[in-house]
Amino acid sequence: MTSNEFWQKAKAALKLQGDESFAGDIGFEARGFAGTEKIAALLAGKKRAAFSTYAVYAIDNEILPVSGEYYIVKDADEEAVCAIQIQRVEILPFSEVPWSLAALEGEDGDLQEWRERTREALEEEAEIIGYEFREDIKLFFMEFEIVAR
Repeated sequence: MTSNEFWQKAKAALKLQGDESFAGDIGFEARGFAGTEKIAALLAGKKRAAFSTYAVYAIDNEILPVSGEYYIVKDADEEAVCAIQIQRVEILPFSEVPWSLAALEGEDGDLQEWRERTREALEEEAEIIGYEFREDIKLFFMEFEIVAR
């Protein structure tokens, strides 16, 4: 099912009126923790947040998601699996991310393990995209909830 088709079903289920639309698509692909595992964690209610570097949005000249917006989550086959609504957004340095936020990503472990996994992924991303990873690099955090399946 396409994102637009999924959105029309979700919109009816949510009883949204008018021209309300979804802001875009989101996929959860990452090195070391496959996108399918992240989607499974999301659908099980374990994954309720995601982080990205602020640099990625700046380099791509993308608008940051805002609270209240809807997104369609797509799997590796580009199929829509659910709709989420952004509940909260925050920008904070990597070195200041508390476990209370990191844990919402739905991965097992503790803050030290999260920092190690995330640092490795961000260093790889930085090399590919062309920014410099630093401990104080700004991360964009968004917490969300599933609103339609």
